[in-house]
Amino acid sequence: MKPCDILAVFALSVAAAVVAPAHAGETEYGGTFCSHSKATMVQASPDITALNVESWGIQTSDSLFKPWANATNHCAGNVLVVQGKASARGECLWTDSDGDTFIGTFVDEPGKPGAWTFVGGTGKWKGVTGSGTYQYASSSKPRPDGTGEGCTTHSGKYTLP
Repeated sequence: MKPCDILAVFALSVAAAVVAPAHAGETEYGGTFCSHSKATMVQASPDITALNVESWGIQTSDSLFKPWANATNHCAGNVLVVQGKASARGECLWTDSDGDTFIGTFVDEPGKPGAWTFVGGTGKWKGVTGSGTYQYASSSKPRPDGTGEGCTTHSGKYTLP
């Protein structure tokens, strides 16, 4: 994984929010979100690099799942690069246009698609469950101050009680 992709990891979250169905049942989601990230170096050596990363993003308005267009996210997590292979773990909080939120965890491991799992939410997202995958669509070169931008595509399914 390239260093610019490491910054994109936190743009990830893998879901966005706005309008959810009023009935229980599995709902598919998908689209693209873009974010700005800030990485703080914890350790850097030829064999091991550890970073704390925080990002702030928005689901694009041309989202494949229109009800989530323009939802925002705030993510925080850790990236570990061992012998050139990066892994990442963290959490993201999404806020829809009504102010309802949901939170989830993400895991990025070498050789596997990024994975997202819903943990819970407020308002219309209370009791949400489900999961999905994500992949990086584009990313900027990281700047010397540890900042960068990136976009991520994602898809999956969620269920409301």
